[in-house]
Amino acid sequence: MTHDIAIIVSTYERPLHLTRCLASIAAQQGVEGRFEVVVTDDGSRDETLRVVAAAARQAAFPLAFTTHDHQGFRLARCRNEGVAASTAPYLLFTDGDCLLPPDHVRIHLDKRRQGCVNAGDCLRLDESTSKRIDLAAIGDGSFTALMPAAELRRIRWKARRGKAYEWLRMPMRPRLSGNNIAVWRSDLERINGFDEQFVGWGFEDRDLQQRLEQIGVRTRSILGHTATVHLWHPLAPSFARNGAETENLRYFRRRDRPSFCRDGLMKPNDTVETIRLPKCDAAFEALHRQAA
Repeated sequence: MTHDIAIIVSTYERPLHLTRCLASIAAQQGVEGRFEVVVTDDGSRDETLRVVAAAARQAAFPLAFTTHDHQGFRLARCRNEGVAASTAPYLLFTDGDCLLPPDHVRIHLDKRRQGCVNAGDCLRLDESTSKRIDLAAIGDGSFTALMPAAELRRIRWKARRGKAYEWLRMPMRPRLSGNNIAVWRSDLERINGFDEQFVGWGFEDRDLQQRLEQIGVRTRSILGHTATVHLWHPLAPSFARNGAETENLRYFRRRDRPSFCRDGLMKPNDTVETIRLPKCDAAFEALHRQAA
């Protein structure tokens, strides 16, 4: 069975955040039977696999898991592996530290347009607010009432700017943000997905956007309709504000940028470990031993 949309969730060693992310996916409304989920892991050695397996036993949707050895922050590779493990013609990317509002997937499906990629962003929560959001608040959608007023204003302003950018047809605007991107699989395959030469924090999304624009795909803002919700956590070790003095920035600024990247969805001698999670405890224990 092919679903309308695949939700691809990237994660690394934040099992408590991932538990809540998957709960928010399970609470999506108006899209029953229309989506599949892939959790794509960057080599976690904690409880991440057990969290996904527990969610799979309860899920009313297909749930797959991909992983690889951890060799630095390889978000581009994670996302490509999620694409490879899914089948839907439309792809929604988010992160395992984000919550999806109850109508998020339905809105993305309603707003999809051929030849366009939908760009979004997230509402960022502080530590205390993040801790207040439990599974009950996610299940009934009441967590959306906890959004800070300043963040709501920021997203509204960014949504207005995004529409202006669309009208002006400004290049590289509005910008893609990996916690809330929706794109047609066919368009992503035309550019060979995310460029896995980006290792460490930053710029893989901007590179993706530039290569999509090079083949004629337009960027549209989804922020006037929906935004993900980012749970607080300490900054990643590879984080650098604006990517200053990073190898990723230098690589992004290269002159040679073919639309079809050399190290993406297709590459020689690459393997993806895809684990289709079972819904029974005995099979899960065997799976857990295999991944250990």
